[in-house]
Amino acid sequence: MLEAAAAGIPVIAFADSGGAAEFIRREAAGEVVPFADGEAMARALLTLTKTLPSDDERQRRGAASAAKSAFGAYAGGLLSLALPDLVGISVVVPNFNYARFLRARLAAIFGQTYPVREVIVLDDASSDDSIAIAEATAREWQRDIRVIANARPSGSVFAQWRRAAEVARGEFLWIAEADDAAEPQFLEKLAHSLAGAPDAVFAFSDSRAIDAEDRTLFPSYRDYCAECAGVGALGADDVFSARGFARRFLAERNLILNASAVLWRRRALLAAFDGAGDDLTRFALAGDWRLYLEALTGALTGVGAAPSGGSVAYVASPLNLHRRHDASVTARTDPARHAGEIRRLHRLAAARLGAGKTLRARQAAYLRQVITALRERQGGENHR
Repeated sequence: MLEAAAAGIPVIAFADSGGAAEFIRREAAGEVVPFADGEAMARALLTLTKTLPSDDERQRRGAASAAKSAFGAYAGGLLSLALPDLVGISVVVPNFNYARFLRARLAAIFGQTYPVREVIVLDDASSDDSIAIAEATAREWQRDIRVIANARPSGSVFAQWRRAAEVARGEFLWIAEADDAAEPQFLEKLAHSLAGAPDAVFAFSDSRAIDAEDRTLFPSYRDYCAECAGVGALGADDVFSARGFARRFLAERNLILNASAVLWRRRALLAAFDGAGDDLTRFALAGDWRLYLEALTGALTGVGAAPSGGSVAYVASPLNLHRRHDASVTARTDPARHAGEIRRLHRLAAARLGAGKTLRARQAAYLRQVITALRERQGGENHR
């Protein structure tokens, strides 16, 4: 019956004979005749053979019926009934000429131990074979993906992020950058952490740093976080208030060290974009830091995303794989612009969170440290 409806062919069924009659009436998919009335069935059949819909009408009806009866939606409905606490997650992969990493990135998504609602590849007019590789990888894994390709490059990773939040349908959004990867339990652990933080603006995990050849550079960022924010900082799973997290981990520097490690509440990300407005266009490197601050402090100034202040859920295991390589945005950003972006974010954090002498001193020391490192790096590049 479902196959006939998907082909746009009318169906006849006896009343009170199961779900067929209910389906036909609900979808206007044919005719229902009295139970066990053979003559009525024959008359209905003869009538329909004389009034069959046109080919175009059958295609229209069939497409509508097939969309409603898609197996993915059916399986999703069963899953929701079996696991009512399941978090609805959309995965969006922003990509620009990262074909060499895309197969591994999609494999890491398809290999997650937690089900996702959809996987979308958002391609920013790549000139390599990214789209072909994405589609081939999906076929190999027998998974559905949606590819949205820009005709022209947007020129902004944050424009792609906003589009990701707009086209996704899940309550939560994982923006999985094309050059990063993840351990199989990444989403499962983050989804579990959200159970203890129903007002979470986002959840994130620690990361393991890898190079372009998948070699480990740092097993985690735990030591770095402890050095910057104090002994024990981000050393164990925890839930923080939005304001407390922003003050401790975002006011001096951005200790969410890779955007792919974050699972956003989608409406919070959209509200953060609205709150940041045109100011976000001033950032080439630190736009993620700008969005975190907006999402966690905007509500405190009446314009942001965190309901009742909100919270941040954290998983200490390094489940995200942060790829560090020469083609990254960080490596390509001009040092003077890098330092200027940090200055602007220091001023924003001070205005939103209150700037005592201690915070100002920490910010100044960090900025001096960054400027020194950038000058050394630039000097080394000039020498080469």
